[in-house]
Formats: sequence, C-alpha cells, structure tokens
Amino acid sequence: MELLTPIFTGSPLLEKGGPKGSLRPQAKREIDKDKERCNKRGEKLDKSQVVAGYLRDRDFDFEPPEDLSKPTMDKDIDGTSFGWRWCRHEIENYLIEPSIISSVTTWPIAEIENVIRDVAKKIRYYEAARWTVGSVRCSLPPYHELNTRPDQVKKKDFALPPDLSLQAVNDWASSAIESYRVHFTKTTDKNTVSEKFNGFVTRFDNAFTDHVGSVLVWFSGKDILAAMAEWLKIKNKLIDHPAKFVEILRDWVIAHPEEALELLPEWKALREMLRA
Repeated sequence: MELLTPIFTGSPLLEKGGPKGSLRPQAKREIDKDKERCNKRGEKLDKSQVVAGYLRDRDFDFEPPEDLSKPTMDKDIDGTSFGWRWCRHEIENYLIEPSIISSVTTWPIAEIENVIRDVAKKIRYYEAARWTVGSVRCSLPPYHELNTRPDQVKKKDFALPPDLSLQAVNDWASSAIESYRVHFTKTTDKNTVSEKFNGFVTRFDNAFTDHVGSVLVWFSGKDILAAMAEWLKIKNKLIDHPAKFVEILRDWVIAHPEEALELLPEWKALREMLRA
C-alpha cells in the first residue's frame, strides 16, 4: 500500500487487505455494506459503479495473460469488474524493471538486463518446479466442490431428493465421493506431475531466459532478487540483502510516482481504468 498510495493519490482510496484469498470476500462485503446503506436511505445503488475492489499478485495461481498492457480482471459482478491481478508475477517484478533500477542507481540498463538473464538461467528449474506445484494446486477441487447435497436440489432451499431410500442416498454419496477422489488422484498422479514439470522446463529454455520481459512476467520477483544478491553486494556494499534493495527501489517510486508510471504502462493503465 505504501508503494501504490502516491500512485493513486487518494483516487481511489487504498486500504491494505488480508491474504490474497480473503481479498475478494472483503471487497464484496464492502459493496454489500454500501448497498445496505443506500437501502436504509431509500436510495438505489448504481450497479454500473464499482464502489469497492481489490488488487492482488498473480503468483503461481494463474499463468500470465496475453495482454500485458493492463491488469487482468480477477472477478466481476454482473459484468462490472471489481477485482484485478497483476500481469507480472508479483509486485517485486515491477520494482526490478531494468529502467527503474537504472533510474534509481544509474547502472546501465544493458548490465541490469544481462544479470537478470544470467540469474534466470540459474533459477529456471526451480521456477519450473514452483509452477508445477502451483499448477497442480490450482487443478485440485476445493472442498466445497464435494457437495453435501445432490445436484438436483443443491441450489434449492427446503428441497429433498425424490428418492430417500437407503440404497439411493448411499449410491449418491458414494458416487460423489468417488468422482472427487478420481479427480484428486488424477491431478496428483506422478506421471501427470512429471509431464507438467517437463513442460515448464521446456518452456523456460535459453531463448525464454534471454527475454527479460518474459522472465519478469513468469518468474518470481523475490526469487530473481535472491539470485541477484551477490551481484548487488558487488555493485554496492551497502546493499547487504535483497530486501534492502527493494526498500531503495520502493522509496524511489514513492518519491517519483509519475516517472514510475511512465516506466510501468500497466500501472498507468490501471489508474486510468479505475478513475474512468
């Protein structure tokens, strides 16, 4: 929030949320509260307006979008966006944009890009492994998909299945659990996981890691920074930890928000979109 507050300058007003999984329900509660306040005043809430929303890191939960010019819609209400996720992996991936690092340090952009290429080759198998785990995790059904009511009545209140006999309800329960188990087993099968891992290893080849833009979109910014630690110490002995470098970059963005927006078109597009 420290980083984005000077970017938005109160329009929209920012508040720090909780874990990424809680952001959507938090924003929805704020919308519901606004609807309730309007109802009490006898007013009608304009559904075309987003009265609350959230922004989250993409992490290993989603592959990057094709369109990198603006954040990806994460959730909408009746066609109106109220949640977005970054195109790049996480917020740190924007701070290590070579043009930003160069603006802060005056180090040559070419040198910075070469370091990112080198560390990308060093960590690419680890990133492939992390993407494999993330991909499997996202493929697993959440517990609520193992419904405790049959399909024909699960969306109805005060409804019962037509056949309540011992055999019928036992058949339904067994079938529901078996379908859930089969999906879980198939997704975590050793051969399936190996195929996913090999797919990411193939994707993250030399041509991929030579393209700095792709690395900054797909690889974890924190992992890239961790692999840059020794180089950072050589460049500046006062940068004894990647976290220190992140603070330096963050402070520059806070002090130069408009310049940062010119270097990060996706951020600029988000601000314009939310103010439209």
